[in-house]
Amino acid sequence: MSFLKRVWLGIRNFFLGSGERHEGEASFPEINPDRIKADLKVIETARAHGAKGVPDFRDTRLTETEHQIQGTVGKLRAATFKTGERWLKQIQSRLDAVDLTKDFDHTVQLGDEFGRKADSILSSANGELQESIRISKSHETILERFREANQLPDTPAELPGPLDHGKKICLLIIFCAAESFINANFFASGLVGGLISGLLMALTLAVLNLALPFFVGRVFTNKNHVNGLRRALGWLCFGIGVAWTCSIGVSMAYLRHVMPLIDDEATNQIQFAIDSFLLGESPFTDINSIALCAITVFFGLVALHHGYRWMDRYPGYSKIYGAYVEAYQNKFEIIANLRAALEEEKEKTLSQIDANVKNATEAVRYFKYSMGEKSVAKKKVTEHLILADKTIEALIEAYRYENQMARPSDKPRPDYFNNPIALEPQDLPDFGLERDEARLETQEKMLSEMLGILQPTRAKVQSSFVQKFDQLKPLESRL
Repeated sequence: MSFLKRVWLGIRNFFLGSGERHEGEASFPEINPDRIKADLKVIETARAHGAKGVPDFRDTRLTETEHQIQGTVGKLRAATFKTGERWLKQIQSRLDAVDLTKDFDHTVQLGDEFGRKADSILSSANGELQESIRISKSHETILERFREANQLPDTPAELPGPLDHGKKICLLIIFCAAESFINANFFASGLVGGLISGLLMALTLAVLNLALPFFVGRVFTNKNHVNGLRRALGWLCFGIGVAWTCSIGVSMAYLRHVMPLIDDEATNQIQFAIDSFLLGESPFTDINSIALCAITVFFGLVALHHGYRWMDRYPGYSKIYGAYVEAYQNKFEIIANLRAALEEEKEKTLSQIDANVKNATEAVRYFKYSMGEKSVAKKKVTEHLILADKTIEALIEAYRYENQMARPSDKPRPDYFNNPIALEPQDLPDFGLERDEARLETQEKMLSEMLGILQPTRAKVQSSFVQKFDQLKPLESRL
């Protein structure tokens, strides 16, 4: 199991660690007295030596086997000591790395730092914002003068959007197609080209019936102008538009009336219709002719109405008011972006404050954990060193005992067998916690102070945010 632990620690440190080997209890060398005894053949050698009377009773030096025991276990003892030193060094390094001073100072500064960053955000956009305010006020002045000069009330202009214009255009296209389809068959009967010529003729008349009234309707808005001549122009255009669509309707009725009467394909259909009109013939011989004329006039009047309502009914008002709205919307967009930037910076600052406190709490907890590990490390190092010492003593005593038991009666044991086994003294590393306990007290005090200023600092940031936010309110005004 110890081998597997060492393998796992090695793999983990290779992929996640800093490259430094992480020491722990699993890193201590294994000291197995029975295995060492078997590997060195302590019992067999002791009996063989004893039977030969080795060592001599006058010898005072250790035998080779005793030296092997001390050397083999001594290496493990030294490795244990080194492992303990490295373990202590790593623990102490982690303890020394915990210092809340930077996080504490940063947390204290974040309250004022947000105010500086907020001022920087507002200052960076001040030029663009002031320019947008100047432009919006300029357009507002132009709008007020336009209203005053044209005696208009303080009401918004009609500003149809692309969707509304698209609906009107689609409706006119449908009217044009319907009118062309209705008349194509009638015109085809009197034209050399047949259905194609009839369709082209019907389409041409439909376009003329819709296009001119539409553009006349655009000029018809002058009827609402404060200037008398402009009003007269508007009504004149209205009369032209109505007369035009009525003439197109009557013309279609005459063309439909004369087409069935044409026998010679070389006959000019339009001239024939004009002659019929000059002779005073009525084209409204049936309900279909009346309906065709009425539909044509209706379509033309709808086109005129669409032209009239294409923009605001007062000429020029939509353009002036549209520029005013666009200028104010640009200003509002800049203000909205500033508020979003302030909101983002506020959330970032509050998150940093919370993160600092959380990191400090985790650091203190980690500090306590490392102190506990330091106490455990001292205990484990002591245990493994004692095990090494006891192993040396036990194996040498086993050697001497078996050697003595195998000796002939005339070969007494040497006197040094009675001497205690001398071990090389080694001072334990300093696993004391006094300095760490003092540092822990300091870190806990700073953590307590951080927890104490957490809510006041958050409140300070929020208050600064509201103050900067309110600075933008006077810059807004309703359209």
